[in-house]
Amino acid sequence: MINKKTRTLYLTTLLISSFANCHIIYLNYADEIYPSTQDTIAIPLISIIGVMTILLTLSIVQNPFYKQQRDQKTTNIISTIFALFATTASSILLIESIYYWLAPNHLGVSVLYFIVLLTYLIHQFNLYKKPVFWTKQSTYRGRLL
Repeated sequence: MINKKTRTLYLTTLLISSFANCHIIYLNYADEIYPSTQDTIAIPLISIIGVMTILLTLSIVQNPFYKQQRDQKTTNIISTIFALFATTASSILLIESIYYWLAPNHLGVSVLYFIVLLTYLIHQFNLYKKPVFWTKQSTYRGRLL
């Protein structure tokens, strides 16, 4: 049986860190860290909200596999493939976000994405540690000779 709290921890961390990241970008803008010749702060804010939306969508894609594991039911190949795709895409997106925001003025954003990645990996290890895969069981009812 999987621990249901790790998923809640991941989703809560994702939402809180996304709003904190937006606040960090706003504070940098208010402190005039960005040059006045640059575009507005809309592009970084939209990228943070976009990453959050994509990660939430990938979590929804993983939901059938999660429910099957939580209820200790056998998983089908489609839900397993979608879950593995969601895991891979989410991990790549989080690692890319950590690398993208790795700058002196945005180090807090990068650290928050790293914390989200850690909670996500804990959730994924918990999810995949003992999968119940679908196996075809024979129903032979004949007599043995």
